[in-house]
Amino acid sequence: MNRNREVLSPETRALLRSLHQGVELETEIEAILQQFKRIPPASIATVSVQIRHDSDLHAVPTSSFWTRLSKPQASLRLLKKTPGLEFIYIFHGDGYLREASLNKITGGLQSPFLAAAVMWRMNDWVAPVRTAAYFCAQRVFPLTPPDIIARAALDLLRRQRVWERWGEPERSMIGELYARPDVTGELAKLLIQQTTGPTPSTLRHALRMPLLDAHLRDISTKSVNPVVRAIATEALIDRTAKWRSGFRWDWIDKRYNLKRRIPTYSYRELVCTVSPAEVADRAILDRSPLVRRVVLDSVGRNSLPIDAGQHYARQVEFDQSAAVREAAAFILR
Repeated sequence: MNRNREVLSPETRALLRSLHQGVELETEIEAILQQFKRIPPASIATVSVQIRHDSDLHAVPTSSFWTRLSKPQASLRLLKKTPGLEFIYIFHGDGYLREASLNKITGGLQSPFLAAAVMWRMNDWVAPVRTAAYFCAQRVFPLTPPDIIARAALDLLRRQRVWERWGEPERSMIGELYARPDVTGELAKLLIQQTTGPTPSTLRHALRMPLLDAHLRDISTKSVNPVVRAIATEALIDRTAKWRSGFRWDWIDKRYNLKRRIPTYSYRELVCTVSPAEVADRAILDRSPLVRRVVLDSVGRNSLPIDAGQHYARQVEFDQSAAVREAAAFILR
């Protein structure tokens, strides 16, 4: 195990190592589930390996004996009679036990990490496990508090697009889950309150769908992260969501095979009724130069008329930020 990638706390790892001893199993499982509430959903891939390693939940080596038995019967019996063990066996190295664990889960999930674990299993390398995870998600997510789903979405929106094993039914179900009004409301609160992490990237990914269109006005004015406010402001003024979709090559000099990689973007029209002028009136007074510069840059994209651009440029002609002053001077010239 690479210690540089360890995410679990020493306390959690000690609890996981004691599981195979079978001493006060239900008490230890409850303690582990409390620890799971502290694990960020973004670490699901790394933590899955750590949990399997520390709990010694490895698949049984292939041999003629185990081929005849086909299933780890003792572990399945333990799983059936032990409350909460399904939330640990969901990380087991044996596909039969992962599938059985998912089939056992029925109630709402109590932590964003466990919500991420069920979604992660929909991308499992074993097809029956993916199917069990899909039906598990159908059962448990309607019963899971929206703030837990939103916290998982905050981390997974950026990652799920590269999950290659799950299909269109799984993607559609999770997309509909994220689009629930109670979930989008909680996700908007997180984007407004979050001070650390790749929150701007999460917003960009969320803008691929009309999840947050109704909340962009609040995000553009209330978010504590100026980059998030700038992204929301730009989208509202342009009335268009934009995200990076790939790259293309531009030639510099074909004789010497010199070229540069240029990002490409995809676009979607926003579903909102906020006036671009109303957004710009507030944004030009924003405390961050990033947001004030967005208003001036929108003039060059023809999102605002030139006379309105000159009005805003005069307001920040002597701004403290050199970048804002330069953009204002360019418009006024």
